[in-house]
Amino acid sequence: MKKQIIYALIALLIGTGAQAQIPEQLSLEQAISLSLANNPEIKIQQKQVDLAANEYFAGNAGLVPTISLIGNGSYQSNDTEAVIRTFQDFPPTIAVSDGAAATTTYSAVVQVDYALLGGFSGKYRYQLLNDERDLAFYRQQSVMNRTILTVAELFLEIAKLQSQEELLEKNVAIGEERLSKVKDRLSFGQATGLAVLRAETDLNRDRSSLDRVLVARNNLKRDLNFQIGIDASTDYRVTVAYAPPALLSTESLEQTVLAGNPDIQLSLKGVQVANHQFQLTNASRLPTVNAFANYGYFNQENDLQQLAEIRTVGYTVGIGLRYNIFNGGRTNRKIQSAKMNQEISQFRQQATQDRILADAIKAHHQLALLMGQLEREEQNIATFRESYLRTEERFSQGKAASLDLRDAQNALLNAEVTLSNLKADIMKSSLRLEALKGSILRNE
Repeated sequence: MKKQIIYALIALLIGTGAQAQIPEQLSLEQAISLSLANNPEIKIQQKQVDLAANEYFAGNAGLVPTISLIGNGSYQSNDTEAVIRTFQDFPPTIAVSDGAAATTTYSAVVQVDYALLGGFSGKYRYQLLNDERDLAFYRQQSVMNRTILTVAELFLEIAKLQSQEELLEKNVAIGEERLSKVKDRLSFGQATGLAVLRAETDLNRDRSSLDRVLVARNNLKRDLNFQIGIDASTDYRVTVAYAPPALLSTESLEQTVLAGNPDIQLSLKGVQVANHQFQLTNASRLPTVNAFANYGYFNQENDLQQLAEIRTVGYTVGIGLRYNIFNGGRTNRKIQSAKMNQEISQFRQQATQDRILADAIKAHHQLALLMGQLEREEQNIATFRESYLRTEERFSQGKAASLDLRDAQNALLNAEVTLSNLKADIMKSSLRLEALKGSILRNE
């Protein structure tokens, strides 16, 4: 029941995903919602889920009787000559001929067929239909996980570049002010032309860096727009609220990954499918027993035969048994192949589980490392800010050179960029870990 509710919620989320108004400030949650509503690969997977659900019913597994209405009619007209034995000495035979002997036949039957016994093959076919529905669901979950992670990583890369853009715009403004002050000092003979040239060069470098950041940001934004299903030229600012993630113990992490990762669930379901397929194939060794019943009407009119007209109305019931004794070894080979598929699916499941667990442990360690770096950088940033403010004050008082101010400015810029990048990388690493745990979709 819980899984059916999840099916319905996902279908509703995707089905109502018409193009939404893009706000000037786009949050990560809004970007993810847009991708779930508009991403073409997710829409395809939703159709696959709908298709598998449509195929899952008892009649498709042969578990219900079939009722057929059968009717036919025919008319024959032939030049006919019949020789009939009299079993007498004279005449030994009598010949009867007709130049246009006609025979008219028509019938109508309602028939019910039902498989009484077939090695439980109907049960296994029904289980396989349910397996296909579950496989489609887990494939959809896997695609959603990957899409959300792709969107989040693009979004956070844009956020990093946007932060750099804002910091570089500040740097350009500071550089312009610094150039103005150096020119004022030059007019009073307190600076050299070389200092002016150096200030101009530094300002141009900052402007070039800003241009490169803008180009990179716009290119990534076009990639993100494709993922969330909006026009490639749509522009907006991204907003990110950083929140430090909680770290789990290794044992808890492994349990969560095993229970929630959609790719692991997909591989486990693959093992179950192989088992059911083996049981279905193995059932072909057993005899099949089919029952039928019909009620019908039959009428035949003959111009030549002794029975001029035959008419019957009634019913027939019966049971048929079929047991294959020998078919060239095909059944045994199919069973052997199904057994090998069982083993292959088990190997694949174990390899998938080991790989994902290893990726989760690595992501967990990476996240812990990044959080330690962030803590150290937050302690360092105060020092760089204090150093820049003091150098700026001394520069205003004429006690520090222009190059000293530039060095302090670059040191603060690099520290702020590092801090901003670390926060974005922590969020990326945390989301990657959530995707491996299979909880990234449930958190949205």
